[in-house]
Parts: sequence; structure tokens; C-alpha cells
Amino acid sequence: MAQAPQKHHYNPEEYRVPRNFKLLDELESAEKGYYTDAKKYGEDCHWINLGLDGQDATFTHWNATIIPHQGGHIGDRIYTLKITAGPGYPDDAPYIRFIQKVSLPCVDGSGVVMFHKMSNFQWHRESSMFEVLLALRKEMQPAPIAQACARIPQDSTY
Repeated sequence: MAQAPQKHHYNPEEYRVPRNFKLLDELESAEKGYYTDAKKYGEDCHWINLGLDGQDATFTHWNATIIPHQGGHIGDRIYTLKITAGPGYPDDAPYIRFIQKVSLPCVDGSGVVMFHKMSNFQWHRESSMFEVLLALRKEMQPAPIAQACARIPQDSTY
């Protein structure tokens, strides 16, 4: 007598999107403009750019720009960031470093973003690099932070 097939209960915790699939999805979202949906991401999404650094087939090295809230306290600055999605990504947060000097409590003395010091963001495996960039732009908005950034000579780098 044939046995009935066993039913498997699907546990979403057991399924993990492989690193390259997640990174390919992030690249496609950036290239096709999916991150410019203001209804989903808010107006801040129009002031952030994310892309792969060259033809990196491993999806490890990325470039980003953040244009903070212009005028007012911060002036007319544009910040460039280098992002590394290491082998543990997305379980491990990406390594993000500002090129231009910035005065943010969540950025150390060499320009590296310290996720644990971000006031409005916590990394988890479903997070994206774009979401981190949105959170960083929001971290720049308060007047005291913007004023501190504006006091740094504009062409200062780490």
C-alpha cells in the first residue's frame, strides 16, 4: 500500500534569499528607479543615489551619494559614500564609509557608519543599503547636526 505524501509545514524562518540574489535585486531596484517611489520611501528618496562600483561581478563594492536638505544650515553639500557588502551580507550589515567629512554621532573619526549609534535605523537581514542611506539623510536633518556639518570645510575628506 502506498504511503500518502508527507505534508511539510513551511517555515519562513528557514528560507533565506542568497546574498547575490538580494544584491542583484538591490542593483535592479536602483537602476530601474524603484527607489524613487516617494509614496513608499518619502521625499528623501529623490536625494539619494546608489549603484555598483564599476563592473563588480561579486556585487561587493558600491557607490552612493546623499544630497542633504539643501540651503538652511547645511549649505549646498553632496556626500559620497563607499559601501562594501561583505560575504555575510545581508545577515551582516554593509560597511559604509563617507568620503567627505561629516559631523554625525553615528559616524566615527574615519568616516565609517556605526549602525548601533543610528537613532532611526536598525539593520536586519531584510534591510537594504538604500534604506540605510535614507536613514543617514534623516540623521543629517536636525539643525544642530546640519550646522556642525556646515562648519567642516566643504572639501574636507577622511
